[in-house]
Amino acid sequence: MELILRNKYKITLTAESGTLKESIDGIAYTLNLSLINTKEFESMGVSKGQSIELYDYAFNTKNKVKIFSGIVWDVNKSRKTKKMSITCKERTVYIEESEDEFLCLNGQTATQRATLLCKEWNIPIGTFANTKVGLSKDRRKESIYGMMWKDLKETAQKGGGLFKFRMETKLNLIKLGSNSIVYRLDSILDDVQPKSSLSGAVTQVKALGKNDKDDTKSPIIGIFKKNTEAYGAIQKIVQDDKVQNYANAQNKANSLFSGGENSIDVSCVQDINTLRAGDVASLYGTRYYVTDITHTLGGKGSMDLTLMDWEGVKKKFYGK
Repeated sequence: MELILRNKYKITLTAESGTLKESIDGIAYTLNLSLINTKEFESMGVSKGQSIELYDYAFNTKNKVKIFSGIVWDVNKSRKTKKMSITCKERTVYIEESEDEFLCLNGQTATQRATLLCKEWNIPIGTFANTKVGLSKDRRKESIYGMMWKDLKETAQKGGGLFKFRMETKLNLIKLGSNSIVYRLDSILDDVQPKSSLSGAVTQVKALGKNDKDDTKSPIIGIFKKNTEAYGAIQKIVQDDKVQNYANAQNKANSLFSGGENSIDVSCVQDINTLRAGDVASLYGTRYYVTDITHTLGGKGSMDLTLMDWEGVKKKFYGK
């Protein structure tokens, strides 16, 4: 592995321990390193805010590729042990931490809104997939990423595709599962643990309209049910300005219905260092989406990841 600091210092890295972690719902790709604080590192003056990149050979190839690009976020040193731990984050951290107010016009797509926000904030744009679905008018005051993530969720809820932002040196908007290489995990498995839970299940949705009077209860647009006989009544209430009639309410209920969470935790004895959250991977001949992943660096490495099918991903990450 090769570490490049501030675009000029090149270091062959032997980490005591190191991980790369990512989740599908936009948490910035995070690199954690635990190192011996050598005189070389001291002379470089590693500090927060500096640019940092990590290169390694791609899985089963002799091609060296960039597997991380971001900034130093935290630096911790111990005089006693001579150890240093560094936390580095992909640059999506800036749009996660920064807040703004934004008027979203009716009919704009998530792609169009993200483009406008990026231009306003001088965020370099890489490749933006076309999300196609027109969205509802809204005024927001929250984190920039919170606004952009809401638009991706509304896109999915209105029948569009599933998308994710991913920043390297520029911000990209990708469609989930659009990776060109689909890796087969079968040959590098250590353990496979399927999980099934009623956590997050929704079998009944009560849709409420606006209450412009002093009544204690809002008018009911409709109560919708699915799988109550199998799992019992687990109800959620919807009171949304965008839900204005029975058809809207039915669509909203359909986006919320869930039989709980089904996922597969997979441990691998070898690391595929280019595999990211939002990519698809193959397990026993079936394609699944990677919802979160932890790469353990060094040697052949190892990795732990969670897999879900398309419907499971949509319900858990895009349906609320």
